[in-house]
Amino acid sequence: MNQGAKIVTESIIGSDFRTVFVAGKAYTVYPPTINKLAGAISHLSGVQEADNLKEVLLSLGESEAYSKALSWLIAGDESLSEELAKGTYEENVDALDEALSMIDSKVFLKAVSLARNVSLLAAKPRL
Repeated sequence: MNQGAKIVTESIIGSDFRTVFVAGKAYTVYPPTINKLAGAISHLSGVQEADNLKEVLLSLGESEAYSKALSWLIAGDESLSEELAKGTYEENVDALDEALSMIDSKVFLKAVSLARNVSLLAAKPRL
């Protein structure tokens, strides 16, 4: 079976997942849907460009955005953000890195860039 078929079949049957640990608790993260990804990206649109995904995530500095974005990737909303915020900065960044490793990082970085551009367009007054 080729790699593409394996990825698709694992996603369909639910066997494609990652387990992340934050504040001593394990969370299961499945490949993000568009809805979950959009929710996570809305909290990560302030990231800067860097050489790899982990450096991009670290560019926000210590921020509650990490726990909110991670909550979106795990639960599809912000319901876990307070619980995840109890974890360390490194735990949240590592968990985000692991969760986002299930998608192509180029796709993620492009989506974050587009979200940032849209927010700038919406915030700038036209003369």
